[in-house]
Amino acid sequence: MRWRIWQVAWRVMHLAGRHLPCIYGPTEGPMERSSDHPTVHVGKVWRLMLADLGLNAVAVLRRAGLPSGLLDGDGSRITLDEFYALWESFDAEAQSPTLALKLGQIEASEFFDPAFFAAMCAPNMTVAGQRLGEFKRLVGAFSLDVEVMSTATRFTYRCKYRPDLPTTLAATEIVFLINLLRRATRWRVVPKDVFLPSALQETSAFEDWFGSGISYGDTASFSLDPIDAMRPFLTQDNQMWQSFEPGLRRRMEDAREDLSTRARIENTLLELLPSGRTQIDDVASELAVSRRSLQRRLSEEGTTWLDVLNSARMRLAQHYLKNTTLSAAEVSFLLGFEDPNSFFRAFRRWTDATPEAWREAQRMRA
Repeated sequence: MRWRIWQVAWRVMHLAGRHLPCIYGPTEGPMERSSDHPTVHVGKVWRLMLADLGLNAVAVLRRAGLPSGLLDGDGSRITLDEFYALWESFDAEAQSPTLALKLGQIEASEFFDPAFFAAMCAPNMTVAGQRLGEFKRLVGAFSLDVEVMSTATRFTYRCKYRPDLPTTLAATEIVFLINLLRRATRWRVVPKDVFLPSALQETSAFEDWFGSGISYGDTASFSLDPIDAMRPFLTQDNQMWQSFEPGLRRRMEDAREDLSTRARIENTLLELLPSGRTQIDDVASELAVSRRSLQRRLSEEGTTWLDVLNSARMRLAQHYLKNTTLSAAEVSFLLGFEDPNSFFRAFRRWTDATPEAWREAQRMRA
């Protein structure tokens, strides 16, 4: 039953088109590959955050020196310096000394992203942090490092391209991670220590929430007692992790510069298909290129959009049939087919077998 509920939640939240905002790195898509001029994407997630806090988007953008239409439609890519300016403007307009506490405790499932659920499905905080850290190292402007020692496990958050880090952003990340830990264990875990780049206005409110004092240093970090770092997650779900892992791997593979256009499109589809986004325009938007450019690049590689779509659907169908107990009809729904019969016909073309026959063959082989 839990699997069915999470599947429905996955489908519904994908349809809502929401992704995690500043949590584990405030970007809404893969980072552009340029060590000299890194850019991050901002758009609908920022609109949601501003609306939730009752802030005027135009005022926030104007204070940051950014175009008033920056967040319209699918959003835009901005430089890291511009992103910092946007964050600082957001902080100033909010006029809330406890903004990081509010943002860090946002119900993260409302801003759905596979990485968040992959962390919640982990067996403990150490593994959850390592999963998020692996993802962040390759696709974001920010990193999360997990250092396991005999006396403590330390989680360190930093910007990969600048030595400084806005204190409110750093505090938000730490609040989010500790809140995730408490929710997953249903235990009020208290960190051994918390470090921030500079002082907060309402330090006492944060120390009350953390349950420990705050110190100041060059990076943002906190440490846990080894027992707390390995405290079992009540939300652990290996089957869900197997389902979300392909989406994470797709994003991490996108960070590699040697991927062909076909591979990038197919990997993008592995994440978009469960949301019903099956059109070439959906993929073009996700990869921040035009539809014509995508078609031209595919043609240069000797393939077509339909070939790539079918290939991605086949891979994802086989993944679901092999690693979950979803029925063929449910798989058809998650692949964006109009009806199960269309899926059955397509699957037979791909494998010369029905979905259930293929699944049984995999079980026998295993």
